[in-house]
Amino acid sequence: MEDVPFPHTSSDEPDHTRDAPFSDRSETAYADTIRQSPLATTDQEAPLVSPEAIEQHPGVPMVQAEDVHKRFGSTEVLRGVSMTVQRGEKIVIIGPSGSGKTTFLRCINHLEKIQGGRILVDGQLVGYREEKGGKIVEDSERNIARMRAQIGMVFQRFNLFPHLTALENVIEAPTKVLRVPKARASERAHELLGKVGLADKVNNYPNALSGGQQQRVAIARALAMNPKLMLFDEATSALDPELVGEVLKVMRQLAEEGMTMVVVTHEMGFAREVADRVIFMDQGSIVEAGPPNDIFNNPGHERTQSFLRMIL
Repeated sequence: MEDVPFPHTSSDEPDHTRDAPFSDRSETAYADTIRQSPLATTDQEAPLVSPEAIEQHPGVPMVQAEDVHKRFGSTEVLRGVSMTVQRGEKIVIIGPSGSGKTTFLRCINHLEKIQGGRILVDGQLVGYREEKGGKIVEDSERNIARMRAQIGMVFQRFNLFPHLTALENVIEAPTKVLRVPKARASERAHELLGKVGLADKVNNYPNALSGGQQQRVAIARALAMNPKLMLFDEATSALDPELVGEVLKVMRQLAEEGMTMVVVTHEMGFAREVADRVIFMDQGSIVEAGPPNDIFNNPGHERTQSFLRMIL
């Protein structure tokens, strides 16, 4: 297919209000765009990851990014990023602040629009569609919302609804977006909150929870949508050091259960232990990628070596 320019967007500036739960649209409008997709029933010993999330379209990469470019005004923050994430793979992206890690993560579920290249999740274009003749145009809000509902994302900030309990936060999206009956969504929410160690906190409001507990509620909330892909953007960076471990424990469990994960983090111990591949980014480009042992013990690029010397 011939490369074609992407449609002009109304603003080149990042809209960080789109970190709000369920994307930049109101939950009511968002709910109207997605068809019912009920959650699977599970027993008490069911895993965090639902079978549906890891059994679709075998052989198709979960994420395929091809020559992705992104600008904020005149600043190019992604300079031709290409990456393939296989089903069930755990990718950890590291690099200095401003290297484009978070921007790339947000582009995967179209929280940021790209100006060139393309991104596919589970074989489907994200945010755009290809017309006859190979022309790329922005997709409808309905289709974008449907794709986002299949991608879980956990942000630096917890983004819990302050007026809802932990349980209500977890059932909000399944009931409003997927139209799951409340009783069924509540059963799954109790199970997920129990799995992340919060069975005794289901009726607590966010202001009565620690930062680590709030982040675990956020993870449970994302999992309640049965996502096929989980994105973590510095999920532990806003936590006190003693609370980091409880969140990483849940992320390790997800990895062990086969969830496809793309993780941006400064937790190098987690990257060593969990990642199938570590990707080092700098100045909007992928500098080096490989197994954790290679990246941490024998990095091939001078810039990777310099970065690791500063943080290890």
